Amino acid sequence: MSKEDNYEVTAREDVTADIPVANVPEGAENALLPKKESEDDDLIVKFRKPFDFEGEIYEKLDLHALEDIRGRDLTAIEKAFNKTGISSFMPETTTTYAKIVATKVTGLPAEFFEDLPAYEIEKIKNVVTGFFYKDE
Repeated sequence: MSKEDNYEVTAREDVTADIPVANVPEGAENALLPKKESEDDDLIVKFRKPFDFEGEIYEKLDLHALEDIRGRDLTAIEKAFNKTGISSFMPETTTTYAKIVATKVTGLPAEFFEDLPAYEIEKIKNVVTGFFYKDE
């Protein structure tokens, strides 16, 4: 050991030897991170609480059909958005655009999305926007 600038330099082992460390089971390196059900889990929106629409209870919304959208679908979505009269430089980032896309990919009526709580609509908007801006 040597002295430098009025403090003693020690080996790392000497300093950390007395600090207890938890044993991490093999394969659980990310045990503190939330578990994903699958790699495509980001296209499923889980609702905070069950949502009742026309007598049917929904706990989540599957948006995997976003992967099947084609150019003609985007054109139809843009036409529907333009008919709303909302003006935006980036329409794909608006809640209205996300609701139109979600209606298209889920087959649920527009009223379903109009009746959802705001925080659920925002989650749907974030998934839709994230899907379009995801760079692979």
